[in-house]
Amino acid sequence: VLRNSPVLALERIVEPVEERIDPKMVADALRRLVPRQTSPAPLLANLSWVARGAAGASSLPQNVAAAAAKLWQALPDVDELSDPLKLERALGRSGTFLEAALANDDRTPASRTAIATDLKTLLLQFARTLREHGARPNAAAFADATPHAPLPASGGPLATLSAAPATLALLEGAQQQMDELARQTDGTLARITTTQVTNSAQEGPLQSILIEVPVRYEDRASMLRLRIERDGARRQQTSQETWIVEAALDLGNSGALHARISLTGLRVSVQLRADAPAVVDMLNARVGELETLLHEAGLEVDRIVCRHGLPAADVGNRFSRLLDVRA
Repeated sequence: VLRNSPVLALERIVEPVEERIDPKMVADALRRLVPRQTSPAPLLANLSWVARGAAGASSLPQNVAAAAAKLWQALPDVDELSDPLKLERALGRSGTFLEAALANDDRTPASRTAIATDLKTLLLQFARTLREHGARPNAAAFADATPHAPLPASGGPLATLSAAPATLALLEGAQQQMDELARQTDGTLARITTTQVTNSAQEGPLQSILIEVPVRYEDRASMLRLRIERDGARRQQTSQETWIVEAALDLGNSGALHARISLTGLRVSVQLRADAPAVVDMLNARVGELETLLHEAGLEVDRIVCRHGLPAADVGNRFSRLLDVRA
């Protein structure tokens, strides 16, 4: 603290970062965050409901409705996922890297914009707007009706986050609606922070990072879950890097879609899985197109397979505990 009057001034002190993170600190953080985290799907449905100007949303204060619409419009559109640069921007502003962006802020317009449009920043601003209008997360009507969602753990199968209905449509009055929005916003923020803690707590040669990105499609949104892994053990056996990218996305009425891409040097393997047989048939019909695109990118295609059914639980080396609490 440089001074506390007339305005508070702080100076950042850069200290060497220890390579090993205190496991007790991680366990304490997860113990606080995991019970509070919730699936972002209900909040996304409610943001869409408010942004569409549904009849029941007219009772919300103007500032709250405007903040909800701003948050909704800030979500990346599904068409952006096909553009590498826009996909990179969406991942960078997913909330997972906000603190890193703040630590590396060089005060350029690009840096300032990235921080201001980060999902976690917008959620924090939305939560503050709700509190300023008297929202009480603990008073929400549906506090005990949170839908089940896979925890943001680094190991195990990458399951999808299912869509949820707009709960605000079932509530009467602005106060109840704001309480519900505040509860869901706090739960979503806790989930983002849980993901960040989980990413930082890994050890061993297999390092991975989990990223969850809300994606807009017309008047609804789905959660794109990504896990990017780097296998250090394999590099000791060969001179080539091995990367694995997994993606899981809920397609609404068409069920879940799962993708796994493995890259060793320039050799790539792709496995696509879907709930619905019709989606599998659609994927198989475009395997040739995908293979051509990969060849044009300079990659050697090992195999591309499309299968029905999602991947089973992995009981191998990728298992990891989210919490290890002993009496």
